[in-house]
Amino acid sequence: MTREEIDGISYRILLSIGDSLDLRKMLGKSLATYMEELCCTRGAVILIDKKESPMSPLSIAYSIPRNIEKNASFMQLMQNLLHYTIADDSITLSIDGDTGTYHLMSISSVGILILYTRYLPLDQKILQALRQLNHKLGTACEACLQNTKLQKSSQQFMEMANMLPGLIIELDQDYKVTFFNQRTQEIFKQIDSDDFHPQKIFDFFPKNEIEHVRQLLKFVESGEPLTSADIWMKNSRGQLFMVNLIISAIQYMGKVTGFRGIAVDISSRVKLEQDLTLRDKLLNSLALSTQELLKSKDFKQAIYHTFELFGNATNVDRICCYINCPDQEHNVKHVNRYSGWVSDRYLGESDISAPFTILGSAISNFMDILGSKKAVTAIISALKPGITRTLLEKEQIKSILMLPLFVKDTFYGFLSISDCTSERVWSDIEKDMYGLFSISISEAFERHQAENELQLLYQDIMEDLDTAQSIQNYILPPWFRLQKDLLFSSNYQPWAKIGGDLFDCIQLQENRYVIYIADISGHGVQAALTMTAVKSIFNMVIRSEQDLNSPSAVVTQLNGILSKRLFNNNYMTMCYCLVDLNAMTITSLNAGHPPLMVLNQKTSSITLLDKKGDIPLGWIEDHVYDESSVQILPFSYDDTVCLITDGVFECFNARNEQLGLSRFNEILKEEIQVSNCIMVPHDCFRIIDEEGYTTRNDDFTFVSFQALPQKEEQKPFYYELVSNLHAVDEASAACETYVLHSGGNELQAFKVRLIVSEFLSNIVQHGLEGKSNEIICLEISYGQEIIIIFRDNAIEWPLPLQEDSMDSFFDLLNNDSNTHGRGMQIIHSYTKEAVRRRAHSINETKFVLNYE
Repeated sequence: MTREEIDGISYRILLSIGDSLDLRKMLGKSLATYMEELCCTRGAVILIDKKESPMSPLSIAYSIPRNIEKNASFMQLMQNLLHYTIADDSITLSIDGDTGTYHLMSISSVGILILYTRYLPLDQKILQALRQLNHKLGTACEACLQNTKLQKSSQQFMEMANMLPGLIIELDQDYKVTFFNQRTQEIFKQIDSDDFHPQKIFDFFPKNEIEHVRQLLKFVESGEPLTSADIWMKNSRGQLFMVNLIISAIQYMGKVTGFRGIAVDISSRVKLEQDLTLRDKLLNSLALSTQELLKSKDFKQAIYHTFELFGNATNVDRICCYINCPDQEHNVKHVNRYSGWVSDRYLGESDISAPFTILGSAISNFMDILGSKKAVTAIISALKPGITRTLLEKEQIKSILMLPLFVKDTFYGFLSISDCTSERVWSDIEKDMYGLFSISISEAFERHQAENELQLLYQDIMEDLDTAQSIQNYILPPWFRLQKDLLFSSNYQPWAKIGGDLFDCIQLQENRYVIYIADISGHGVQAALTMTAVKSIFNMVIRSEQDLNSPSAVVTQLNGILSKRLFNNNYMTMCYCLVDLNAMTITSLNAGHPPLMVLNQKTSSITLLDKKGDIPLGWIEDHVYDESSVQILPFSYDDTVCLITDGVFECFNARNEQLGLSRFNEILKEEIQVSNCIMVPHDCFRIIDEEGYTTRNDDFTFVSFQALPQKEEQKPFYYELVSNLHAVDEASAACETYVLHSGGNELQAFKVRLIVSEFLSNIVQHGLEGKSNEIICLEISYGQEIIIIFRDNAIEWPLPLQEDSMDSFFDLLNNDSNTHGRGMQIIHSYTKEAVRRRAHSINETKFVLNYE
C-alpha cells in the first residue's frame, strides 16, 4: 500500500473522529469509517474503567455488529484481555480469530480499539499510521465521557437545587443568568405573575451592593476556588434581606466557563445576632448598674448611680422612680418622685432630682395596668387628649416605658423610662431587660427596708444586751475589791456581750470569806440568764445554810435546788473555797472545774489543787458531795490564789493550736511578775494575746485573791474609791494621813496628797469621763522610798513627758501660758520616777517620790 493511499485512509478516518460529544454517536461514525477504510468485518471499542479493579469485565462502548458478544472467538478474546496490560498509545497485539485476525490497539488511556479482518491481517504500515488517529479517538472518548458526566452532574445539581431552600443561580462568563432554582423564582417573581426573566446577576441586588458582587466575581475569576460574603439582596417587591452569598467558578479544561452562586437567607440569624448582642449589652449594663446598689451605704445615691449607668448603656433620656403614697384604704392618692436621672444628650429638664408629685387620678389608667404587674408603653402623640397626655407632654416626653415596682408583693411604685427626642418603639428585648431592671430595683427597695428593720431590731437587741450587760456587771464584783485584809481582783471577758460565768467574794464573818467561780454550760443570753438566777440562788443558800464550814454541804444543797428548779439541759462546773484568814487556810471543793492554783511570790512556784474533785452540778439531781472530795490548803501572805474557767486556756492561735492548761501554767510561772494579786488576771490575758492565742470560743474569767498581813506596819496602804471627784478628795486626805502615821513629815504628806489628787482627778475627768461608778485602786508604800501606784480601767493614754523648763512648782503656778497638762508637770517635779503600763484593760501607773 502506497504512502498516498495510507494518507488518504488516515484523512478520511480523522474526519469522522470527534464530530459529536455524544459518545455512542461519535463512536458509531468513527468505528464505521475505520471498518470501511480498512475492510474490516467486525469492530468494537472497549472502555476501561480505571476505578474498577483489574479483574472486572471490560465494557463494550460500541460494536459492529451490535451482537458481537455472540461470537465465540470475540468472547474468548475478551477473556484473554483480562490478563493483558494495555500500554497507552501502542499496538498491543494481533490475535488469530476463527477465520481471520483480531487487531488490538490502545486508544489513549481510556480503552482498546478492536478490528477484525478476514483472511489477511492489516499491513504494519497502516497500523503504524493509525497510532495518532487512535490517540485522537481516545481524546474524543474522554471528551464525550466528561460531557456525559457533566450533563449527569448538571441534571443532579438542578434536581437538588430545586429541592434546597436557598437561592441557587448559575451564570456564564459574561455574568448572564443561565439557571436559577425554584426558590429563587418564588422570591423574586412578581406578585401577580410567575414570570421571571433575570438577565444578569446584578438584577438580584440593590445598586449599592452591585460593585461588591462584581468584586466577588472577579476574585473567583482570578483563580480562587470560591469566596463568600454577607450581602443584601432585593426582591421584586423592593424588600431587602440579608444573605450569605457563596460564589464558585465553573471550569472546563482549566478555564472558567461560568459561575455558580448559592445564597442562604440569614435575615433571621442576623436579627437573632442583633437581638443577642443587644441582650448581652443590656445584661452587662444591668449587672454593672445593679452592682451599684450593693456598693454605697447611701441608698438614694446608689439608686441614682444605677439609673445613670443603665440609662447611658441603653441610650434613653430619662429614668425616674416614683413611690406610691396610698391612703388608709390602700388607694394610691398620689405618687412622689423618689429619684431621677437625665442624660447629658437631652437638653430639657436638668434638675430632675427636685421633689415632684403626681396625682394618682392623673395617671389612673396607667396605674391600673401597673398594679396588675404589667408594663405600660406609650407614644405620647398617640394618646387621647386629656390630663395624662398633657402631663407627659409638659414633661417633654415623646415615648415612655413604665414598669411596676413590687415590694413584699405590694404595689410600691413604678419606674418610668423616657425618650424625649424620638417616638421610640420599645423592642421585646428592651422590655424584658427593663423588666429585670425593675425587679432589681424592687429587690433593692425590699432589701433596704429589711436592712432598716434589721438595723432597728439590732439596735433594740444591742440596747437590751447593753442593759443585760450592765445588770450582769452590777451583780458580779468589780474588777477590784478591797475587803479589809483581803485583796480580790478579777478579769471577766464574756465571749459575747454577756456570758455564763459567775464568781464572787462573800464575807461570812470577820476574816472568813466564801470565794467561788462557776461556769454554766452554753454561751450567750441563755447562759447569762441562767447565771443570774444561779447567783441569786447561791446567795440564798449561803444565807440559809447552817454548816458553812462544810463546802460539801453547801454544794450538795445548791445542786439539789438547781437540778430541780433551773437546770434542764444545763449543768455547771464550780470551784468553791472557804477562806479563813485567822487559820490561813483554804477549804476547797472542785465540782468538775479547772483546778485552783497558788502562785508564791518568793519562790515563783505554782501549786495545783487537782488531786480531788467531784462531778459538775446538775448532772445528778440527788447527788451528795462527800467530804472526801474536799481539800484543805494552808497559804501565806506571799501567795496569790488563782481561780479560772476553761475559757482562759481553751483558746487558739493562727495555726489552730490550743493553748492548753500546761502551757497556761508555764505562762503563770515564767512570765507573770507577781508583787500582789491585783494585776495577775490582766497580765495573763495580755501575755496570752501576745503569744498569739487570740481566737476564743468561750468566756474568759480569771479571779485572784491575796491575804494582807493584819499588822498595819507590815503591809502597804490600799485604798478603793469610785470615780468621782468627792471620792478623790477623800482618797487624797487618807493618803496624806497614811504618810504622817508612817513617820513621814508634813511636806512629804503634802506632796503625796497633791500627787494623788492631781492624778486621780486626771483619771476621773479624762480617763473615765461620764463613768461615775468605776473602781480605782490606790496603793502606797512608805519605806526607803515613797511609792504610789494607781490602777484603773480608764482609757489608754501615755504620760506626758516632763518639760525641762518646768522644774519647780511655783514656776508652774506662775506660768499662765501653759495650763494644759500642768498637773502632770507638777507630779514630775515631785517624783524621780514615773512609769505607766497597760495590761489588757487595766492601766498601772507608778510614781516614786523624792524625799528632798
